[in-house]
This record gives sequence, structure tokens and C-alpha cells, in this order.
Amino acid sequence: MKKRLLSSFIVASLMMGCDQHDPATNNEQVSSEVKKPLDAQLQKWIGHYKGTLPCAGCTTFCDECNGMNVDLNIHADQTFRLERTSNSDLNKHELYVGSFSFLDNGKIKIRLQNVKERNQLILGSGYVEVLETKTGLPYQSFEDFQLDKLT
Repeated sequence: MKKRLLSSFIVASLMMGCDQHDPATNNEQVSSEVKKPLDAQLQKWIGHYKGTLPCAGCTTFCDECNGMNVDLNIHADQTFRLERTSNSDLNKHELYVGSFSFLDNGKIKIRLQNVKERNQLILGSGYVEVLETKTGLPYQSFEDFQLDKLT
């Protein structure tokens, strides 16, 4: 009698477990895990950029300014790593890690979040250009504010 009851209980449990399996639910789970292709315009931003820009207080290279080396990495998940090192000890070494947002519908301008100065960039062909913080426009000597794309 005990064996029969135990056997009946096991069979009933297995049948209930099988009834609760819904293949449609499982397919929805799989399809939600499939990643969307990367936005084409975002893809253009992804990479490693380097260059030497005028010092923080300068709008162009001048006699007393040896500039600052800038190393910027833009990632597919809309995050960045920015490192700025002064060549003249006028400014402290800066390291920022965070996210960025697009400033326009065409996705050619971004703002680096939590970076106080020189936080707006515009995408060029093989480079990015740092824009004036207050106006969002290119500097008069815009060639001095370009970072070359390495990868």
C-alpha cells in the first residue's frame, strides 16, 4: 500500500510539472535574450582617441602652454574613459569614467557626463573634436582641439 501511494504521488508530481511547461513562454525568454544590432551612428563613435590639446585655461596653444595629453576610449554601452595629463604641471592629472549622452538626433554630438570642462565632442572623419563648454561650438582654432581615432 505504501509503495502504491508513493508511486502514485511521484507520477502525479511528474505530470503536474509537465503540464506547467509552456513552450511559448520559453521562446519569449530566448527571443528577449537576443541582442539588437548596434546603432550605426553609435558604432562610428566607438574607439580609442588620442591627442594633445591646449591647457585647460587656453583656447589655443601659446608660449607658456605645453598642452595636455588626452586619451579617450568610447565604448558600445555608451560609457567612456577619459584621461588628461598636463605637459607643464599647470593642471592636475585627471581621470574620468562614466557614461555619455547624445546632444542631437543625428548622433554626431555627445556630452561626457560628470566631466566639468571640455565635455562636449563632435564626430569627424577619423577624429573627434572638443567643443567649447559654454557655447557647444567649435573653438576658433578648432584644429588644436582634435583627437585622432586610433582604433
